[in-house]
Amino acid sequence: MSFFSSDWDDEDEEDVFQGDVDALVRDFESKQRSNFSAREWLELYRYYASQFPAQTGQYRADTYIKVILETAINQFPYMSIFTLHLVEWLVRDQKYAKARAAITQALQYTPFEPALGFMQALILSIQGNKKKALEDLTSVLQNVGDEEAMLEDFLEISLFHGQFELAMPVLEKALDTGAEVSVILEKYIEKAEEGGLVDALIPMIQRIIDKDPYSAEAWYVLGSGYMAQGDHEQALKALDFAITINENFADAWVTFLECTYELGHYDKFIIQYNELQTRFPKKTFIEVEGLLAWSHYEQGDIKTCRSIYKEILKNQPQDAECWYSMGLTWHYDENYVAAIPYLERAYDLDHFECDYGMVLASAYFGANLPEKWEPLYESLTIEHASNPEVWLDFSTSLYETGNTDKALDIIETGLLNNPKHSGLFYRLAALCYLSGQASAALIILEKALEINANEHIQLFTFAPELKKATSILACIAKFTKPRTGI
Repeated sequence: MSFFSSDWDDEDEEDVFQGDVDALVRDFESKQRSNFSAREWLELYRYYASQFPAQTGQYRADTYIKVILETAINQFPYMSIFTLHLVEWLVRDQKYAKARAAITQALQYTPFEPALGFMQALILSIQGNKKKALEDLTSVLQNVGDEEAMLEDFLEISLFHGQFELAMPVLEKALDTGAEVSVILEKYIEKAEEGGLVDALIPMIQRIIDKDPYSAEAWYVLGSGYMAQGDHEQALKALDFAITINENFADAWVTFLECTYELGHYDKFIIQYNELQTRFPKKTFIEVEGLLAWSHYEQGDIKTCRSIYKEILKNQPQDAECWYSMGLTWHYDENYVAAIPYLERAYDLDHFECDYGMVLASAYFGANLPEKWEPLYESLTIEHASNPEVWLDFSTSLYETGNTDKALDIIETGLLNNPKHSGLFYRLAALCYLSGQASAALIILEKALEINANEHIQLFTFAPELKKATSILACIAKFTKPRTGI
């Protein structure tokens, strides 16, 4: 982990380190030398930071990095870069008091160093003192001048630590200096998808567009942000601006195609894809070839769909998603024997994708292979115990083969792993009623209705005959408005 990337960029050839880094490392680890030049300390730091923790081991790397930085600070206290890197590691370890102490010491030698002031503001913000952090940041930004690289570092550090209140004024200053910030926001859009932080990033992207409405890159990043939110309509509009401004923007076209597919515009996807193939190298759109194949499937052209998948798999035999999708084309035709080899290949390539295993088990069931579907379902309940659909599918297969008692056991075990899932309660209620345990079924049904009454239709999807059970209907009526045609 290391920000302040500007100190890593040796733009001029004469600034490139000419020494032997491996020899430096040997000297350092064997304690053959106690003193190194400032540039040598920096190269040692870069060496361990770039390998952390893969090659050196976390504890060893941590120890070496901190020894290097602390020794370099003692030897060169007026060189703030060593303090800045030390503070990064201390903040990572949540040792905020030590980090602020290191900054205070460094400021005695370089009192007007903006990066030190920024890290001090960052720590205040992380600790919850937002007002003081913003006050300090204002002073820092007044002193930073037009240092684009430094402002880019500040923005990236703010985003990395989720301090969006700091990021916005940094962004404003960076835009005033002409710094390239779209690429930084693009990177954090990708990282923020899992944490649901895209909402905080989109206003920053819009601010870039306000400043430069003809920035194709900014419109592209905005489209990516909306895609991450699942707002494909807005994403398509933003991406349309990107490709209008720059019709040769390949990445924007790829995302445009993905968005078109997600909106279900399969005919438009096919037309646009084929037109783009005449303008860009074929490999440009390799990542959306699978979407092209499935678009043909959605249009009813199954022959072309399978032909495209076969070509993809010939060139990319490790593409689990395409093996799976090819299998689905046969599975949906209920040709389970044809589907199974493709689905097995997908599952072999990626055991962690639950859907691959579930559809394969379903195909085994459809092909009447109990010696395969039961063990696979058993395995899936272990690997994906928190996925209610695994337990529901397994119980359905057991019930349909006449094994109601085991189907009950499976749902009860599923509820131990998912104790608040209404679908599992509805299934348990249905199974109890069908097995002659009407009183227990009604008690369980009430529990399901308390969790989510709107999902009661699941009862009748699984067991349509329950539509005629007056006690079931009366129980549901207590939790829902009267409905007709249940």
